[in-house]
Amino acid sequence: MKKTNPHTLHLLRMLALAFVLLGNVANAYGRIFFQSDTVIQVAGNEPKKLNLEKPDGELPPLPEVQNIELLRTTRDAAELADGDGWTYAHHMDLAEWRGRMYAAWNMTVKDEDVPPSKVVYATSQNGVDWSKPADFFPRNLAWPGRFYFYHTKNDRMLAFCAANVSAGNVSESQKKVLLVREIKSDHKLGEVFTLITPSDKMPPYFEKSTDQGFIEACREAVNNNMLLEQQDYGMLLGDRKMEWHEKTPPLKGWKFGKAFCFYERPDHQWVGISKMGFVTTSGDGGKTWTEPVLPPTLIAGSAKVWGQRTRDGQYLLNYNPDPKRAKRFPLVVVSGSDGVHFKDTRVVHGEYPPRRYPGKYKDFGFQYVRGVAAWSSDSTFADKASTWLIYSVHKEDIWLSRIPLPLKTNAAPCPMDDFQSTKPGVFVAGWNIYSPKWAPVRVVDEPGNSGNRCLELRDADPTDYARAMRLFPTANVITAEFQIKPEQTDKRLDVEIQDEEGKPFLTLTFVPDGTINAVSGKHEASLGNYEPNKWQPFKVTVGSNKKSIQIYCSNKQVEIPYRKSSKTKLQRLVFRTGAPRGLGDTDLLQDRKDQPDEKAAVYYIDNVSIK
Repeated sequence: MKKTNPHTLHLLRMLALAFVLLGNVANAYGRIFFQSDTVIQVAGNEPKKLNLEKPDGELPPLPEVQNIELLRTTRDAAELADGDGWTYAHHMDLAEWRGRMYAAWNMTVKDEDVPPSKVVYATSQNGVDWSKPADFFPRNLAWPGRFYFYHTKNDRMLAFCAANVSAGNVSESQKKVLLVREIKSDHKLGEVFTLITPSDKMPPYFEKSTDQGFIEACREAVNNNMLLEQQDYGMLLGDRKMEWHEKTPPLKGWKFGKAFCFYERPDHQWVGISKMGFVTTSGDGGKTWTEPVLPPTLIAGSAKVWGQRTRDGQYLLNYNPDPKRAKRFPLVVVSGSDGVHFKDTRVVHGEYPPRRYPGKYKDFGFQYVRGVAAWSSDSTFADKASTWLIYSVHKEDIWLSRIPLPLKTNAAPCPMDDFQSTKPGVFVAGWNIYSPKWAPVRVVDEPGNSGNRCLELRDADPTDYARAMRLFPTANVITAEFQIKPEQTDKRLDVEIQDEEGKPFLTLTFVPDGTINAVSGKHEASLGNYEPNKWQPFKVTVGSNKKSIQIYCSNKQVEIPYRKSSKTKLQRLVFRTGAPRGLGDTDLLQDRKDQPDEKAAVYYIDNVSIK
């Protein structure tokens, strides 16, 4: 029998060893980085069209979303913000309790996790009108957490925050002390106790309370693994935390288990999603969890993913869909019916105002989105026809998004909008609203004509604008009619008819010199002068397969040439109190004070129809 060459044997041994090593690596990493779509599947080609040179990524907007600014920070008019003039605002959470919505968040002077720090809260009965921010916990103790609310089985609402255990900056690994207090039925705050890791330097341990119901509520919270896993890396759980925190290789420097959210599927499996899109499941109520995977179609960024089951039994995922996992815009939603299969990527927030103040770790974008967790509501909030999200913009301002239910991914045919049947306020059926604190959009009774209601855009913000958008089914040709009444002739309003990527096909501008201008591509035309407090009727016929755009304004008719392009689909009618903007990230306010304009721009819109 012929002997095998020694060099050949050595080569074979080396190859065998290499296969063993590769197998071990594949076993450790393969299931994480190459797992098939079995836990979460996001279908659709929208993410492939993502353009991160645009704030909204040029993705389709979710119809009828209302973006509402809860807190606009400012150093120059602190009484209009938090009272202190602090400009870092982040780490948010939402709850519903005794007919009110609760919002809580962290604030510092200007930098993330740099003291002094405060955890504040505000309440609202409608999601639009909010109380002044007030301290949630004593400032000498309060430090930000990932969650602030828990509704217990004995109908108590607990509030939490991490405790400041250091004179300097507190890292995530130091957040091992959790404080607790009760939000009473009359919305007053109870005594502060220590829930986890008691010590002589902290408030008394909750077991020393004289309220047995409060003690039972706290014990329930201590035993809720998923509640406590929301704090990064299971720091509050000790030996009960997920075993995968140490076993899972980091992804681009990010460890598994940061900023968790949880929701329960119809098959009673709980799904946990952490930063970067790590996903794990539990079939025993959160005691044990499957090895984390990265679903390849869930393109999540480094900010946060929020998943939840809505009131109507659907499932939503909200996140920043950056394939490089660094950008924190736009904020999108995908939806599904089983908690596994999701589709229809739609933009929830795509407006990108300038960041006004610099600060440590103040990332640009819309980030760390949260909704009302499964354990944070007593179901008494009056608005049952929606789901709400909270998030920060540039870690500077706190925003909310109201998403009507059932969720609509495509625009309904546009009827005649005369606003007569709409109650005064921000919720404008059929419209997408972007409503900053100092530039609100709302339905109002027309001044001087109490029998008529109309849409009002009132803008006193020097760095932002108000915007109202009416989506309609995509079309090659449309005729849009509407009326506009300005209160002044020295402010700007743009009216745009846009295609399905948000690119303007036609722009009508109320110029601050008292004239109206029309622009389409390189072509421009004047529509004459406008007067204050006088309605201006418009009728515009626009078509991508037509030779010209026809515009009727008052008694004047204008035609603007346009080159045919059958590929262009029209989709949006936009009213905006400012010029279009892109990603102009920073405005440090060096040349002006950050306070409302003395004179607001006011425009009324009525009798809108699109055919």
